[in-house]
Amino acid sequence: RILENFPQTQIFVVDDGSVDNSVEICKKYEVNLIELSQNYGKGKALQIGFEAALNQKFKFAFSIDSDLQHEPEDFAKFIQKQNEVDADMVIGNRTFSIEKMPFMRILSNRITSGIVSLASGNKIYDSQSGYRLYSLQKMENMKFKSTRYQFETEIILKFAKTDGKFAFVPIKTIYDGQKSYISHFRDIKDFVKIILNKRKI
Repeated sequence: RILENFPQTQIFVVDDGSVDNSVEICKKYEVNLIELSQNYGKGKALQIGFEAALNQKFKFAFSIDSDLQHEPEDFAKFIQKQNEVDADMVIGNRTFSIEKMPFMRILSNRITSGIVSLASGNKIYDSQSGYRLYSLQKMENMKFKSTRYQFETEIILKFAKTDGKFAFVPIKTIYDGQKSYISHFRDIKDFVKIILNKRKI
């Protein structure tokens, strides 16, 4: 489905220690495949993918998770919004409802989005959304501390600190009971640490 929007040369897949047949699938479709020797975490995988895109002189990059909670058909919305407002980061904003997602996951998103909004000085509607369009030039000289899910919070704070412009587009809420790893104690602790240390970011 991604190939219907972009050619193989513009698709970067980071294999972060997967144990299924992901590598074989990527090789079959001849996309840019980056194989990591072990599981480093989502944040590290994103950073490695962005660095590879920068090295090939790309100016923007999408991030899209591989768990089928994002629809590649929405790419056009992000591009249109970026063109309209010249945003440095366009975030997919999900519409949450108790019919589609467990209450505790909705509550987690509301709380973290509220905290990130306060910390960044920008209204962030969906801080946990992994479906985003980034300006690669904006992050070219940035250094990151996070290697796991907290990277997506850290990069919002870094963009905000450098007067980055944020925009949002509505995307579908697709949830089939997947486990939310942000509920792990370690991830929550690291999230709080990033917020408390935002001045050092």
